[in-house]
Parts: sequence; C-alpha cells; structure tokens
Amino acid sequence: MASIQTFKKRLSMVYGELEKRGVKAAIVFNTLNMYYLTGFPRGRSLIVPVEGEPILLVSELEFDEATETVKYGVVIPLKANMSLSEVIISKLTELNINGNIAVERQYMNIDMYSTLAKKLNVSEFIDFSTVILQIRSVKDSEEIDLIRKALNISEKSIKHLLGIVHEGLSEVEIAGEIEYAMRKAGSEGYAFNSIVASGVRSAYPHASTTQKRVCQGELVVIDVGAKYGGYCSDITRTIAIGSIHEDLKKMFIPVLEAIDAAVDVLSAGVTGAEVDAAARRVIEKYGYGKYFTHSLGHGVGLAVHEEPGLNSRNNSPLLSGSVVTIEPGIYIKGVGGVRIEEMALVRDDGCEILNRLERVFF
Repeated sequence: MASIQTFKKRLSMVYGELEKRGVKAAIVFNTLNMYYLTGFPRGRSLIVPVEGEPILLVSELEFDEATETVKYGVVIPLKANMSLSEVIISKLTELNINGNIAVERQYMNIDMYSTLAKKLNVSEFIDFSTVILQIRSVKDSEEIDLIRKALNISEKSIKHLLGIVHEGLSEVEIAGEIEYAMRKAGSEGYAFNSIVASGVRSAYPHASTTQKRVCQGELVVIDVGAKYGGYCSDITRTIAIGSIHEDLKKMFIPVLEAIDAAVDVLSAGVTGAEVDAAARRVIEKYGYGKYFTHSLGHGVGLAVHEEPGLNSRNNSPLLSGSVVTIEPGIYIKGVGGVRIEEMALVRDDGCEILNRLERVFF
C-alpha cells in the first residue's frame, strides 16, 4: 500500500491537470484510477475537488474495509436504495461546485451522463478519460518494485512448470500448474487469463486454453501474468516438448534478434512507433514480416494493458519511468508460433530489462 504522501502527490498531479483546464472538480469512474488515487480497489465513483479532500463513494458492504484502507480522503457509503448519480449531485452541490466539471466520459453510461448533465449547475463537462491514465503511465520507485515482484512470481511459475511439463499434459492442466505456482509464490490474482497454446494452436496469438494434450515435437506458447500489490506482470515464453523440427527452431532467431533491436533503441524521447519499427525490420529481414501480426508491446501497471503503446500509431515520445512489454512473435497457420515477451523499464539513457528468466528452452 502506498503512503499518504504518495497519494497526495498523485492527487496533486490531478489537481494540476484540472487547473490547466479551468475545472474545479473531476468525477472519476475508472476503478483502477480510483485505486491509484485512494488505495481502495472497489469504489463506485470518486469526486476530486481542486480544494479539499477526495470523496470516495462505495457500496455500504464495502464501507468498513474502505475506511480502514483509504489514508487520505472521505469515504461515503451508498445504501441499497441510494442512487449513485443523486449522491454525486448532492456532494457537488454541498461543495458549491459549478462552472466546468471534468468527467471520465469513456467510463460513464448514457444514463449517468444525461442525469448529471441535466441536474448539475455546470457550464460544460470536460472529458478527462485519458488524463489519469497518462499520469499512471510513469511509475515511481515503489510501483516499479511491485512490478518487479509480480514479474518474479511469474518467472518462478514458469520455472516450476519446466520441471514437470511432459507429453500428455493438457493445456488446461499446464495453465493450472502455472496458476497454482503463482498463487503459492504470493500472487494476489492473475493479470489476465493464462494463455497456453500448443502445436498448430500456438499460431493463434491470443489462443484460448483448451483440453488439447501436448505432444512430442510441439511448441507451447505460455503467456502468463501475476499480480502483486495491485500491479501486473506479463511474460511469454515458448517452450519445446522434446526435440523440434529445424524449421520451428529457425523461427526463434528473428524473434530473439527483434527483442535485441527494440532494446537497442528503447529510451525516453523515442516514440513507441520507432521501437515497433526497429523490431519489425528484423522480422521482415528474415522473411517473416507478414507473420508478425500485432504491435510490439504495451505499458504495464495496475492494468496489464495500459499506456504507452509500442505500436505504429504511437508517435508520442516515451517517458522515463514507463514499464513496457517487448513481445515480437511469428505465427504461421498450420505450423505453429513463437512469441517471447520481456518487460522493460524506460530510462533517460536507455532501458532496463526486468526479466531474469532465460528466453529459450530447447
């Protein structure tokens, strides 16, 4: 759990963004943004006035835990017969908030938006949907440490699997072994549904994990993520069951070189598009360009997919303190796929690979 000073620092950044926009308050609906600003993971809404403490609205069932958890701010319980929109309106009226108000429009339903627009005495709703996401994209040292711990748990789970995996296990059984190992090592949950895809199914980048049993000579793509202190990890390794054909081994070479190429250019000030292009050129050089069908990577933090993106659309300079994945892959239908995913911390003078686990196992 972050300190009260950390929460105040995060809120001060939000206040700064509100003041830039001439706004007196923000209404937050994104659950992870509420967690980032209060430390409580199950808020219904958060009112952030420029002057005064934030107000977290929670279900009455959550009130006791929320009051014990929240170190800075006011917690208000919502009884079963209370309307969230009416409570928001009541609190903003009490605070004499008028003029412009910032809202996370992306996370509001139509009924909420129309009710607030109709009943609040405001000039305009300013869309604030991406602002806190951008603030979250740069991690402090405490957040980075939590991500390191989450990644360490994920790597331990893969090491555990390597000692027991064998022909005949199903993809579901392999996922179960990994998830049990993550829990045993301290994971508070899973960043996403584990991906275990074997044989020709390894050519599906986001394959569902099935009852298929792994066979000798197959590749198995394993993409897993632990959670620790609310923060996610994301790691992929492609392992071989017994000896594999040389054509499958050859697919590893451009993937590994693409990671190195991305690491060479990844740094604060470089755009996500430039990092993606550096890795993609390597894959294309080996003739596999059309088989690399997704972006190179994404930010990781409280969410497993967040800003910044390492993709052709991101022409914004990367910032020191962001944590991103580097995950080139090659997927050939009817043959199989290879993906290797690392996590990297963006620094002013380059980047730091956070992983300690080997990249190749055959």
